Amino acid sequence: MTSLQSLLQDSHARHRTVIIIVALILTALVPLADTLLPPGWSYVLLATGAVLVMATLFMLARPGASSPGGDRARSDGRARPGAGLLLYLSPVILLNLVYPLVSPAMAGVDVGGVQLTLVVLASSITVPWLAQAACLPAYRAIGDLMVERDMAAITRRFCTTWPAMFVQALPLVVAFAIPLWLATRWSFTALATYAALCALHLLFVQSLILANVGSRRGLWAVAWVAYAAALFAAPTLWWLPPLLGALTQIVPMGRGLAALSLTRLGARDFSTDLVRGLLLGAVLWADKFVLFLVTDGDFQVVIVFLAMLPAVIAYNYYFVNLAPKVDRAVTDLHRTISDEPFTVLAARSRRLSRTVDRAILSTGAVGMVLTLVISLLLDGFQPANVLLAVSVGIASWAFMILTLLSYELDYIGEKALPQVLGGIHLVLCAAAFLLIGATQSSTGAALAYGALVLADLALVVVAWVLYKRHWRQPEYTLFWRHATSW
Repeated sequence: MTSLQSLLQDSHARHRTVIIIVALILTALVPLADTLLPPGWSYVLLATGAVLVMATLFMLARPGASSPGGDRARSDGRARPGAGLLLYLSPVILLNLVYPLVSPAMAGVDVGGVQLTLVVLASSITVPWLAQAACLPAYRAIGDLMVERDMAAITRRFCTTWPAMFVQALPLVVAFAIPLWLATRWSFTALATYAALCALHLLFVQSLILANVGSRRGLWAVAWVAYAAALFAAPTLWWLPPLLGALTQIVPMGRGLAALSLTRLGARDFSTDLVRGLLLGAVLWADKFVLFLVTDGDFQVVIVFLAMLPAVIAYNYYFVNLAPKVDRAVTDLHRTISDEPFTVLAARSRRLSRTVDRAILSTGAVGMVLTLVISLLLDGFQPANVLLAVSVGIASWAFMILTLLSYELDYIGEKALPQVLGGIHLVLCAAAFLLIGATQSSTGAALAYGALVLADLALVVVAWVLYKRHWRQPEYTLFWRHATSW
């Protein structure tokens, strides 16, 4: 009941909740548009989608958009929110432009009896999930230095552990390659190419950690421009894009490279972080991997990737525009605990809780409106696949919200709950695709994703209740609970 009251009492949260509900209902009705509306209305749907695109982009780009806690004036002294988000979305923009252009050239290359396009696709849907697990140990290694933002010290520490961390993470590639081989029975050459491609991308994504930690959006974008340029210039040289992208990050490390060593991270902590990363990452990325396994890659790739774009954009929007405000509010609360009276602490605690609520709901509103936009546009261009687009879009939105709620639980110190939620989602995901046959067809895949929508919306409700239980009094969860346990 308290979880519901928090939505009703805050006008900002209430407004965003209404947007989410209305956009969700309209999105669900899009597949019925051609039946309910007169012929020729597809042009109206296209125009409506275009208007919503412009309105949403304006909301994302303007300074202070969806600012939790009304913090419009404060700034990190870096690029404007719209420009920062655009730079951070460079991989989404560039790869969606380049891949359709180079796919025909890739399709003409055979790797051990498998089209190169299929091998690259398998790697592309593996790497985001793999990266979530393989990069998490790095943040433990540099965690004590991140508060001061001393990038020289962070770079040296990262370089000290990076070689061993990369080697320690390589078994993850094998862990993904085994189910791929069992499902597809690819030849050794094709499977080895897949594993090598995943390993090179592992090197690439780990090289991006410093740009991410330092909020160096320009350097981040340079890496993806180099990656896309290599892919466009030589699409059949599958090893070149990740290597060239990593090189753009290694060179700026400069003197920090002198600290390169084989210092290993603790095996227990490393394994814990890998498992934690796999379960947290499963919510957002496991469905694509499982779908590939059950269909041998024979599914509506373009529709699935376009339909999941709103969730990816909203997820990045949260971490670029809203997460820094949450971090500042947490820092203010810690300062208040040390220096201010209890009455001030109570007010700051309520403000932090409200800030996090608003950040999650603003992200949810952006994601659901964009899902409606994509559904309208695809109904205009690909009406035969609109049911699949709507199912994937709403499911991906639910995955994104569940991931954010899990992230907030993990942030506040509840490490086990997010992993349980991720494990349940993974089981449900496997069951949906394995039990519903004919997922190669648009209708079969839509049914599988529809089942996941129902299951994950229930998980979102559970996660929201758990999140509110722990964030209702953040001063206790973040500090006092640990202090009284000494």
